[in-house]
Amino acid sequence: MSDIRLSRLEPDQFDAVNAMILRSKAYWGYGEDMMAKMETVLRLDPDAAREGRAIAAWTDDVPLGLAQISAPRDETVGRCVMLDLLFISPDAIGSGLGKRLYDWALDQARMADADVLQILSDPNARGFYTAMGASFIEDRPSRLIPGRSLPWLEHRLA
Repeated sequence: MSDIRLSRLEPDQFDAVNAMILRSKAYWGYGEDMMAKMETVLRLDPDAAREGRAIAAWTDDVPLGLAQISAPRDETVGRCVMLDLLFISPDAIGSGLGKRLYDWALDQARMADADVLQILSDPNARGFYTAMGASFIEDRPSRLIPGRSLPWLEHRLA
């Protein structure tokens, strides 16, 4: 997968990227009801794309991955950037693309003078984020799915 290029997104690419996000989420075996709920929130933010806070990985015209971060904000732990989205197409899982996109997010957070990258993760991705250097903080209740908990992690940048 060495022919993968990272680039900012154009509006005519949003639908293809959003479809890839849902394929990536479905990879973990979630049912139709859960996926219908996920479809309402797991979408590229057009403002993030316009502002350069999102990047996609492509081979030819096929999206293989996406990373999106929030605008920086100040919190009690310091200046923070949130990893809003990081998704890899199922056929690219294990290729190193996740690390490449995560490193992009870390670089963007550092350029924004953030002290920490915060991550509200899918439970299946927790191991990936800890392997990348993030620390597990706590499980937090899902706002979308009652009774579901999501891992909250932080990657200190200082």
